[in-house]
Amino acid sequence: MTESTKIHAQPFEKTGKDVGIFLIHDFGGSPAHLYPIATAFADAGYSVKLPRLLGHDTFPEELNQVNYTEILKSLELEFEPFFEEMEYIILLGFATGGALAQQLATKYEVEGLILINSLFQPPLKLMEEAETALKRDVDYVPRGTVDVKNERAEHALYAKYPTRLILELKEVSEKIQEQANLITTPVLVLQSIEDHVYPPSNADHLVNAFNSREKHLIMLYDSYHYAVIDYDQQRIFKQCLYFVKGLDPTRED
Repeated sequence: MTESTKIHAQPFEKTGKDVGIFLIHDFGGSPAHLYPIATAFADAGYSVKLPRLLGHDTFPEELNQVNYTEILKSLELEFEPFFEEMEYIILLGFATGGALAQQLATKYEVEGLILINSLFQPPLKLMEEAETALKRDVDYVPRGTVDVKNERAEHALYAKYPTRLILELKEVSEKIQEQANLITTPVLVLQSIEDHVYPPSNADHLVNAFNSREKHLIMLYDSYHYAVIDYDQQRIFKQCLYFVKGLDPTRED
Protein backbone atom coordinates (compact mmCIF):
# COMPACT_ATOMS: atom_id res chain seq x y z
CA MET A 1 0.00 0.00 0.00
CA THR A 2 1.03 3.58 -0.58
CA GLU A 3 1.16 6.32 1.99
CA SER A 4 -2.22 7.52 3.22
CA THR A 5 -3.23 11.14 3.65
CA LYS A 6 -0.75 13.37 5.52
CA ILE A 7 -3.10 14.60 8.21
CA HIS A 8 -6.23 12.96 9.53
CA ALA A 9 -9.46 14.14 11.06
CA GLN A 10 -11.96 11.83 12.64
CA PRO A 11 -15.61 12.31 11.69
CA PHE A 12 -16.96 15.19 13.73
CA GLU A 13 -20.36 15.43 15.42
CA LYS A 14 -21.69 17.78 18.05
CA THR A 15 -25.22 18.37 19.29
CA GLY A 16 -26.49 21.91 19.70
CA LYS A 17 -29.79 23.50 18.73
CA ASP A 18 -32.34 21.83 16.43
CA VAL A 19 -30.73 23.48 13.41
CA GLY A 20 -28.25 20.98 11.97
CA ILE A 21 -25.38 21.50 9.52
CA PHE A 22 -24.38 18.39 7.56
CA LEU A 23 -20.97 18.80 5.88
CA ILE A 24 -19.55 16.69 3.02
CA HIS A 25 -15.85 16.77 2.16
CA ASP A 26 -14.13 16.25 -1.20
CA PHE A 27 -13.22 13.06 -3.08
CA GLY A 28 -9.74 11.84 -2.28
CA GLY A 29 -9.66 14.15 0.74
CA SER A 30 -10.61 13.97 4.37
CA PRO A 31 -12.92 15.52 7.00
CA ALA A 32 -9.80 17.51 7.94
CA HIS A 33 -10.56 19.96 5.11
CA LEU A 34 -13.92 20.90 6.65
CA TYR A 35 -13.07 20.38 10.31
CA PRO A 36 -12.39 24.11 10.96
CA ILE A 37 -15.73 25.21 9.52
CA ALA A 38 -17.55 22.37 11.30
CA THR A 39 -16.16 23.53 14.64
CA ALA A 40 -17.06 27.15 13.77
CA PHE A 41 -20.70 26.09 13.32
CA ALA A 42 -20.56 24.09 16.55
CA ASP A 43 -19.10 27.06 18.43
CA ALA A 44 -22.02 29.14 17.14
CA GLY A 45 -24.41 26.69 18.82
CA TYR A 46 -25.53 24.61 15.85
CA SER A 47 -25.72 20.84 15.69
CA VAL A 48 -23.06 19.59 13.31
CA LYS A 49 -22.23 16.34 11.56
CA LEU A 50 -19.16 15.84 9.36
CA PRO A 51 -18.79 12.18 8.29
CA ARG A 52 -15.87 10.57 6.50
CA LEU A 53 -16.77 9.40 3.00
CA LEU A 54 -16.51 5.70 2.25
CA GLY A 55 -13.00 4.74 1.12
CA HIS A 56 -11.39 7.95 2.34
CA ASP A 57 -8.64 9.00 4.74
CA THR A 58 -6.94 5.61 4.63
CA PHE A 59 -5.22 4.48 1.42
CA PRO A 60 -5.93 5.09 -2.30
CA GLU A 61 -6.31 1.33 -2.73
CA GLU A 62 -9.35 1.40 -0.45
CA LEU A 63 -10.93 4.18 -2.48
CA ASN A 64 -10.37 2.08 -5.59
CA GLN A 65 -12.62 -0.62 -4.11
CA VAL A 66 -15.76 1.55 -4.11
CA ASN A 67 -17.80 3.48 -6.65
CA TYR A 68 -19.72 6.74 -6.52
CA THR A 69 -23.09 5.02 -5.96
CA GLU A 70 -21.72 3.15 -2.95
CA ILE A 71 -20.26 6.36 -1.55
CA LEU A 72 -23.63 8.12 -1.91
CA LYS A 73 -25.52 5.24 -0.28
CA SER A 74 -23.08 5.14 2.62
CA LEU A 75 -23.44 8.90 3.03
CA GLU A 76 -27.23 8.61 3.15
CA LEU A 77 -26.92 6.13 6.02
CA GLU A 78 -25.01 8.85 7.89
CA PHE A 79 -27.43 11.59 6.87
CA GLU A 80 -30.82 10.02 7.55
CA PRO A 81 -30.58 9.72 11.38
CA PHE A 82 -29.32 13.32 11.55
CA PHE A 83 -32.13 14.43 9.24
CA GLU A 84 -34.73 12.72 11.42
CA GLU A 85 -33.30 14.17 14.62
CA MET A 86 -33.05 17.79 13.48
CA GLU A 87 -35.92 20.23 13.00
CA TYR A 88 -34.02 22.14 10.29
CA ILE A 89 -31.13 20.99 8.08
CA ILE A 90 -28.56 22.87 5.99
CA LEU A 91 -26.27 20.91 3.67
CA LEU A 92 -22.71 22.02 2.92
CA GLY A 93 -20.62 20.38 0.22
CA PHE A 94 -17.07 21.12 -0.87
CA ALA A 95 -15.76 20.20 -4.35
CA THR A 96 -17.13 16.77 -5.32
CA GLY A 97 -18.83 16.75 -1.94
CA GLY A 98 -20.97 19.47 -3.51
CA ALA A 99 -22.31 16.94 -6.01
CA LEU A 100 -23.28 14.65 -3.14
CA ALA A 101 -24.93 17.58 -1.35
CA GLN A 102 -26.90 18.47 -4.47
CA GLN A 103 -28.18 14.91 -4.78
CA LEU A 104 -29.26 14.84 -1.13
CA ALA A 105 -31.01 18.19 -1.64
CA THR A 106 -33.12 16.71 -4.46
CA LYS A 107 -34.23 13.78 -2.28
CA TYR A 108 -34.68 15.34 1.16
CA GLU A 109 -36.47 18.50 2.22
CA VAL A 110 -33.68 20.66 3.58
CA GLU A 111 -33.73 24.31 4.58
CA GLY A 112 -30.54 25.41 2.85
CA LEU A 113 -27.64 24.38 0.62
CA ILE A 114 -24.07 25.70 0.68
CA LEU A 115 -21.69 24.78 -2.15
CA ILE A 116 -17.98 25.65 -2.11
CA ASN A 117 -16.06 25.23 -5.40
CA SER A 118 -18.57 22.55 -6.22
CA LEU A 119 -18.72 20.05 -9.04
CA PHE A 120 -21.32 20.73 -11.74
CA GLN A 121 -19.52 20.35 -15.05
CA PRO A 122 -16.84 17.65 -15.37
CA PRO A 123 -13.24 18.67 -14.58
CA LEU A 124 -11.97 18.46 -18.16
CA LYS A 125 -8.23 18.32 -17.48
CA LEU A 126 -8.63 15.60 -14.86
CA MET A 127 -10.98 13.67 -17.15
CA GLU A 128 -8.44 13.81 -19.99
CA GLU A 129 -5.71 12.48 -17.68
CA ALA A 130 -7.97 9.64 -16.55
CA GLU A 131 -8.94 8.74 -20.12
CA THR A 132 -5.24 8.58 -21.07
CA ALA A 133 -4.54 6.40 -18.02
CA LEU A 134 -7.41 4.08 -18.97
CA LYS A 135 -6.02 3.60 -22.48
CA ARG A 136 -2.68 2.67 -20.93
CA ASP A 137 -4.38 0.32 -18.46
CA VAL A 138 -3.16 2.43 -15.51
CA ASP A 139 -5.29 2.17 -12.36
CA TYR A 140 -4.41 5.55 -10.84
CA VAL A 141 -3.85 9.17 -11.85
CA PRO A 142 -1.18 11.09 -9.87
CA ARG A 143 -2.56 13.93 -7.78
CA GLY A 144 -0.10 16.50 -9.05
CA THR A 145 0.39 19.90 -7.43
CA VAL A 146 -2.25 20.73 -4.82
CA ASP A 147 -4.32 23.66 -6.08
CA VAL A 148 -3.89 25.95 -3.07
CA LYS A 149 -2.57 29.52 -3.09
CA ASN A 150 -1.28 29.43 0.49
CA GLU A 151 1.82 27.24 0.27
CA ARG A 152 1.82 26.75 4.06
CA ALA A 153 -1.68 25.27 4.10
CA GLU A 154 -1.80 21.64 5.24
CA HIS A 155 -3.89 19.27 3.20
CA ALA A 156 -5.26 15.76 3.62
CA LEU A 157 -5.18 14.31 0.12
CA TYR A 158 -4.25 11.02 -1.46
CA ALA A 159 -1.17 11.14 -3.67
CA LYS A 160 -3.12 9.41 -6.46
CA TYR A 161 -6.75 8.92 -7.46
CA PRO A 162 -8.45 5.84 -8.98
CA THR A 163 -8.82 6.24 -12.74
CA ARG A 164 -12.19 4.49 -12.72
CA LEU A 165 -13.67 6.77 -10.07
CA ILE A 166 -12.52 9.93 -11.88
CA LEU A 167 -14.25 8.77 -15.07
CA GLU A 168 -17.48 8.30 -13.13
CA LEU A 169 -17.57 12.07 -12.58
CA LYS A 170 -18.86 12.58 -16.13
CA GLU A 171 -21.99 10.57 -15.36
CA VAL A 172 -22.31 12.24 -11.96
CA SER A 173 -22.12 15.68 -13.60
CA GLU A 174 -24.80 14.76 -16.11
CA LYS A 175 -27.09 13.51 -13.37
CA ILE A 176 -26.82 16.59 -11.15
CA GLN A 177 -27.35 18.84 -14.17
CA GLU A 178 -30.53 16.95 -15.04
CA GLN A 179 -31.81 17.21 -11.47
CA ALA A 180 -30.72 20.80 -10.74
CA ASN A 181 -34.19 22.20 -11.41
CA LEU A 182 -35.51 20.10 -8.51
CA ILE A 183 -33.52 22.17 -6.02
CA THR A 184 -35.73 24.92 -4.58
CA THR A 185 -34.09 25.51 -1.20
CA PRO A 186 -32.14 28.73 -0.51
CA VAL A 187 -28.60 28.32 -1.79
CA LEU A 188 -25.21 29.92 -1.18
CA VAL A 189 -22.51 29.31 -3.80
CA LEU A 190 -18.92 30.27 -3.02
CA GLN A 191 -16.46 30.05 -5.90
CA SER A 192 -12.77 30.84 -6.34
CA ILE A 193 -12.16 32.95 -9.43
CA GLU A 194 -8.95 30.94 -9.92
CA ASP A 195 -9.97 27.32 -9.54
CA HIS A 196 -7.68 25.07 -11.56
CA VAL A 197 -9.61 21.87 -10.79
CA TYR A 198 -13.28 22.69 -11.43
CA PRO A 199 -14.03 25.52 -13.87
CA PRO A 200 -15.17 28.74 -12.14
CA SER A 201 -18.01 28.88 -14.69
CA ASN A 202 -19.60 26.15 -12.55
CA ALA A 203 -20.80 28.83 -10.15
CA ASP A 204 -22.90 30.62 -12.80
CA HIS A 205 -24.31 27.31 -14.03
CA LEU A 206 -25.28 26.29 -10.49
CA VAL A 207 -27.03 29.57 -9.72
CA ASN A 208 -28.89 29.58 -13.04
CA ALA A 209 -29.91 25.93 -12.92
CA PHE A 210 -31.50 25.88 -9.46
CA ASN A 211 -35.16 26.83 -8.98
CA SER A 212 -34.43 28.42 -5.64
CA ARG A 213 -36.09 31.79 -4.97
CA GLU A 214 -33.13 32.78 -2.79
CA LYS A 215 -29.69 32.47 -4.40
CA HIS A 216 -26.40 33.99 -3.29
CA LEU A 217 -23.12 33.92 -5.21
CA ILE A 218 -19.88 34.92 -3.48
CA MET A 219 -16.65 35.02 -5.46
CA LEU A 220 -13.40 34.24 -3.64
CA TYR A 221 -10.42 36.28 -4.81
CA ASP A 222 -7.57 34.99 -2.66
CA SER A 223 -7.81 31.21 -2.98
CA TYR A 224 -7.54 28.42 -5.50
CA HIS A 225 -9.59 25.21 -5.53
CA TYR A 226 -8.92 24.20 -1.91
CA ALA A 227 -10.38 27.47 -0.62
CA VAL A 228 -11.52 25.86 2.64
CA ILE A 229 -7.86 25.64 3.73
CA ASP A 230 -6.64 28.66 1.76
CA TYR A 231 -6.43 32.42 2.39
CA ASP A 232 -10.21 32.88 2.07
CA GLN A 233 -10.96 30.42 4.87
CA GLN A 234 -12.11 33.06 7.38
CA ARG A 235 -14.24 34.79 4.75
CA ILE A 236 -15.91 31.48 3.98
CA PHE A 237 -16.65 30.99 7.68
CA LYS A 238 -18.26 34.41 7.95
CA GLN A 239 -20.35 34.08 4.80
CA CYS A 240 -21.57 30.60 5.71
CA LEU A 241 -22.48 31.59 9.27
CA TYR A 242 -24.28 34.69 8.00
CA PHE A 243 -26.27 32.61 5.50
CA VAL A 244 -27.21 29.99 8.10
CA LYS A 245 -28.17 32.62 10.64
CA GLY A 246 -30.53 34.13 8.07
CA LEU A 247 -32.28 30.77 7.71
CA ASP A 248 -32.30 29.96 11.43
CA PRO A 249 -35.87 30.34 12.80
CA THR A 250 -34.53 29.93 16.35
CA ARG A 251 -32.16 32.89 16.22
CA GLU A 252 -32.63 35.44 18.97
CA ASP A 253 -31.42 38.60 17.22
